[in-house]
Formats: sequence, C-alpha cells, structure tokens
Amino acid sequence: MRTHIYRLASSVLLLSALMSCRRDEAPQNRSNAHSTIDHLVIKEVFYPGHAYTQNFPKEYGQPAVQNWYSDDAYITIYNPSKQTLYLDSMAIVTNQIDPRVILEFAPGDNFINSYYGVNSIMCFPGKGKDFPVKPGQTIVIANYAVDHAKTFEKYLEDNGENLKEYEGYDQFLDLTKADFEWSPSTDKNNNPNVPDLMPISSGRAMATVAEAVGLALVRLPWSPATFAQFAKRDAEADKKSKVKNPIHYINVTNTHLKDFLAVEIPFDKVVDCMTICPRKRFQMRPSKLDKGFLGVNEEDFSSYNNENILKVMGLSLQRKFDGKGFVDTDNTTTDFEVKPASLSRKATTPEKPAEKPAK
Repeated sequence: MRTHIYRLASSVLLLSALMSCRRDEAPQNRSNAHSTIDHLVIKEVFYPGHAYTQNFPKEYGQPAVQNWYSDDAYITIYNPSKQTLYLDSMAIVTNQIDPRVILEFAPGDNFINSYYGVNSIMCFPGKGKDFPVKPGQTIVIANYAVDHAKTFEKYLEDNGENLKEYEGYDQFLDLTKADFEWSPSTDKNNNPNVPDLMPISSGRAMATVAEAVGLALVRLPWSPATFAQFAKRDAEADKKSKVKNPIHYINVTNTHLKDFLAVEIPFDKVVDCMTICPRKRFQMRPSKLDKGFLGVNEEDFSSYNNENILKVMGLSLQRKFDGKGFVDTDNTTTDFEVKPASLSRKATTPEKPAEKPAK
C-alpha cells in the first residue's frame, strides 16, 4: 500500500505522478462532435488520487496529518464509432519526453516529428477478437481493480491502527467493476478476477500515471515475442551500425540530462494520444500528433501547499462532450477539461447522451 504523508501546518506534499488524434503522418484538425470518429479514444484519465486525514489523541499534542493516496488511478477508453472495435493487439504507452523539460538532441535524434517515442508499453491481452468494445461502450482500466476504501481500511486494521483516527478514505474509489488493471499480477492488491495489461518486457511496465507525460493508445507494430528479440540487441551499437531496430538510442546534448532509449511507434499505429502536464509548466511537445496539453494542476504537485493540493484531489481529465458527441481535434487543451472523476463515489450521473456513439 503506497501512501505519502504531509503535515497540515507546514510540510509540502511530494508527488510524482498521465491530445487526442487520429494518427497519420501529420496531425489534422480531423474531427469534432458533429462528425463521426471511427476509432477508440481516451475518454478520461484520473491520476491525482485522494487526500485523507489522520487525527491523533489530544494527549499526543500532535497536529493532524494530511495524507495522499493514489492507488485508485484509472484510464477509460471509449468507442464513439458505429461498429464494434477490438483491444486485442493494442497497448497503452507513455512517451519518453517529460513535457515540463526542454530536451536538446544530437542531429537526427529528435523524434518528435518522426515517430511516437515510447517508454512504457502495457499490452492488452487477446489473440484477435477476444476483447470487443461495442459502440458507445466505455472500458475502465484501473491501477488496482479493487474497492480502495475497503482495501485501505483492511490495511489500517492489519497494521493495528485505530480506524476512528482516520477521515476521508471513504472517498477512495470502488474499481471492482473495472475491465482491466495494469498493476502486476504478483502484487497482493491485484484483483485475480480482472484481466491484466502486461508490460511488453519487464523494463517497460507502467507503475502509475504521471502528472507530466504523453499518453497514447496504439496498435502494436510487432508481437511481444518479436519485440523481445529487438530488446536483446545493443540499441546504441545498432544505431552506429545502422541496423534496423525500433529501440533507438537517443543522444541528448543538454549537459545535465542523460541519454535514453525510445521505442519507435509509427504515427499510423497511434490510435489516440494526449499530453498531461501542469498548466504553467509546459515546455516541450512529446509528439507532433498533439497540438496542446492539460493537467488538473497549474504547478507541479510537489510545489503545492496543503490548501492547494486539496483543491486538485479527486479531479480528472475528461474528453469534452458538447451534447452531440465527443470532440477530437488532435489538441488536448481543447479536447479535454478538468472535472471531478466520473467514477467518484459522489460523482453526478453522467449525461445519458455521452454514452451513445456518434452518428
């Protein structure tokens, strides 16, 4: 169970925490709510988590402590089209570029306009048509597909804590009905009854949805078995020898930043993508496929005091719905908005038309 603690009086919460597009060789202002979207879209991303309070007996003379819980993160995928689509052979991926940081590349290594440069790759199971998404259907992908309030309460009891001293954890999400989860199957809080997304290799797992990251839904251009063969090779040596390998060694010329490996996902394999970034910290686009960015927070979570951090707990990024359909203009700034997480225990009932496919 991961929890992070900061004091109400003075301490600062430290948090390390996810542009929607049809992916051709160049981004296009392709679709709005009045036209048909023919592919799956990222509908919502919840990543800030929730706050809860630990109160101490008066005789302790210790002020209450505010805590942060983020294991109830989730992503939703939606089918706005008029036909059944499939998640088999698809993956959720994160970009290698932190949009808060300006990178300077060696000649030929700037991949932003050439391909989607990936870090983590979480693959959906299935061998062809095992996991359909019907028109108008929303798929929930949870970090942990459990009732987080009950799980946390059990955690407190197992550790001998007095439940009466804790407040707020009853708002942790119930994700037991999620369709998939991305936590490792070996984790004690993993739900064995829910299908797992699997990392394409052990070093490419997604631990959490970060507060600054490019996120995408892609069709895998190779099988996990083929990728494993590429991963065994020396990417830096392959680059020097001009040997074809989708795992690229990227040379960064900023003296204070390290070189890294990026996995090439061709633009035409990117089904949908978005950029998550604190609104006042954006510096660099992860990909030309997205013209914008958005975050639930203005500054980095780590810079927020207690009052400000409480204002963003429980919020998510949700794709805009204008009454006729979901908007998809390849621009996270205009396609998404900040709202209370739709799966919150106190969330209002979503508009019924929002669950209908575009006509």
